[in-house]
Amino acid sequence: MKKGLCLLLALCLLFAACSKTETGTETGASASSDGSGSAEQPGTASQPGTGPAVVSDADFDYKTSDLSKYVRIQSLEGLAVTRQDPALTDEEYANEVDAMLESYSYYPEITDRPVEEGDTVLADYSGYLDGEPFAGGTAQNQKIVAQGGTGYINGFAEAFIGRMPDGEEFSFNVTFPENYGSDELNGQEVTFVCRVHAIVATELVVPELNDEFVTSHFAYANVEEFNKAYRENVQWRKNYYVDGAMYSELWEQVLQRSEVLMYPEEEVERVYRENRAQYEYYAQYFQVDYDTLLQAYYGITDEDVREESKGFVKEDLVMYACVKELGIEPTEEEYREGMKFYAQYNGMELDEFLNYYSEDVLRTSVLWQQLIKEIIERYATVTQEGAA
Repeated sequence: MKKGLCLLLALCLLFAACSKTETGTETGASASSDGSGSAEQPGTASQPGTGPAVVSDADFDYKTSDLSKYVRIQSLEGLAVTRQDPALTDEEYANEVDAMLESYSYYPEITDRPVEEGDTVLADYSGYLDGEPFAGGTAQNQKIVAQGGTGYINGFAEAFIGRMPDGEEFSFNVTFPENYGSDELNGQEVTFVCRVHAIVATELVVPELNDEFVTSHFAYANVEEFNKAYRENVQWRKNYYVDGAMYSELWEQVLQRSEVLMYPEEEVERVYRENRAQYEYYAQYFQVDYDTLLQAYYGITDEDVREESKGFVKEDLVMYACVKELGIEPTEEEYREGMKFYAQYNGMELDEFLNYYSEDVLRTSVLWQQLIKEIIERYATVTQEGAA
C-alpha cells in the first residue's frame, strides 16, 4: 500500500543495527512499528457476500473520481490520541550503540600459522582439465572447510591442510567420481591451482567503541564527539517513531469512522495482483507453491489476500476523500522536501532513494502525512504520555 511507505521507512533505522555512510549518518534495519496506519488484516475486511458491492471502474483515479459514491466518512470531531514520551533514555541509546557495534562485527583472519584440519580458509582456486579451464572450476575468496566430507570431491578440501595463508600459489590433482554428473568431468583427473589468503577464526569479534573505531569508520575525531552527534541522530529518529505511532493510532480511528459503499472492481483487482505477485515471489524464494506459502508461513488463504487488497483500497478511498474534503494540496516544494526527508531518514540521497521507491509512492506518502497533521490540527486532542 502506498501510505504504508511511512511504516516501511520507519522500520529501516530506529533501534537497529547500523552501518556507516560516508557522512557518518547511520543506517540499518529494525522491527520497530511506527507510522502510517496499517491496512486491514487478513480476514477482518468484509467477507464475500456480506460487505460493500464491488463495481467495475477501469483506470480508477482517486484524485478525479467522485469518491462520495464509494466511501462515507463520519465526522472527525472528537478524535483523541496519545503521544508517547519522546525522550531518549540512556538504556535506549546504549542498545542502539550496541546494535551499531554488532553491525561491524567480524571473524578475524589468521595468517601466522599453517592450515589445520577443520579450519575454514579464504581461498581462490582455478580448475583445469588437460590444461584448459573447465566450467564451474574457478572461484575467488571462497570459504572452504579444510576437511573431508564437506561437499567437495575427495581430496580437494583436504589439500589445503598444512598450507600457509600467505597467498602463495600451489597446485594439486584430484579425480572426479565416475558418476559426478558431467559428461566432461565424470572420472576425469583435473588440476587445481590455489591460493590461501587467510584462515577465518570461528569466534565473532564485536568491536569496542573507542577513538580508534570512531576515527576508522566515522567522520568524528573521538568517542565524545561521536556520542554527541550520534545521540542527536537517534533522538531525531525516536521523535519520528513517536509521531509515527501517534499517526498510526489516529489513522485507525479515521478508518473505523469510514464505511465503503462500493469498491472499484478494477482497482481491487490491480492491488490483488500486486499483492499476489509479492507472495508468489516469496513462494519461489522458499521453493514452495503459492497456497502452501500462504498457509504455512502466514496462516491465510488466497481469499484472505483478496480481502486484504480490499482493505488497501479502502485506505486509499478514505485518504483521498479526506484530502478533498480538507483541501490538502502540498506544493511542489513541500513534496520535494518531504521526499528528501524520507531519503535522509534512510541515510541516502534522494536520487539514490528513488531507486527503491517510485516518486509516485513517495509523493503519496508526503500527501498522507500532511493530511494526518491537518486532521490532528483541526479535530484531534493529543495527550502527551506522562503529562500531569
